[in-house]
Amino acid sequence: MAFKKSKSDGLFELLADQSQYLVQAADILTKIIGADPQSRSALNDELHKVEHRADEACHTVLRKVNQSFVLPFDREDLYELASVVDDCIDLMDEAGDNIVLYKPGMLPDGVNTQVEILRNCAALSHDTLGQLSVINEKTRDFWIEINQLENQGDQVYRKMVSSLFENATDALEVMKVKLVFDVIEDAIDAFEKLSGTIESIAIKES
Repeated sequence: MAFKKSKSDGLFELLADQSQYLVQAADILTKIIGADPQSRSALNDELHKVEHRADEACHTVLRKVNQSFVLPFDREDLYELASVVDDCIDLMDEAGDNIVLYKPGMLPDGVNTQVEILRNCAALSHDTLGQLSVINEKTRDFWIEINQLENQGDQVYRKMVSSLFENATDALEVMKVKLVFDVIEDAIDAFEKLSGTIESIAIKES
């Protein structure tokens, strides 16, 4: 199903603009994790800037929704969509903060897998939100793929928690490391919530 341009194009463009920050945030978080401790602070500042621009983009979407009488989807669904995109970016920003502020000694290899899952979620979400004016089989594929990625993330997370408690000897270090991969897991979960919102919209419009 496609929507008339005169009614919907501006809003779809704003949603696409907001979603670009998902990709930017995931890319910078990946750099933070791979960087030496001395370089992380500057990268985290970049992540904060992306988060701030994403907040502004979210507010722009919400203003457009508030000011429009004719909308392509239910008003409440559009509020949810913009808000959950913002949540995904906020959680990635929080993950960067946890790394820089708490300075864990060494992050487990599973964290690299987590952020790769995040990057895939971000790319898929950006692509789907950029084409939301046409709801079709590709839209359905999106939430199936995100669900699969979230399941992978759960498996990685559980293995890291098990290994951390089994092998770590420093309780403070355990807390520092767990604060990092906990919030990354939350970010992956937020992408699943985003895909659920898009699924709900697609079902209503089908």
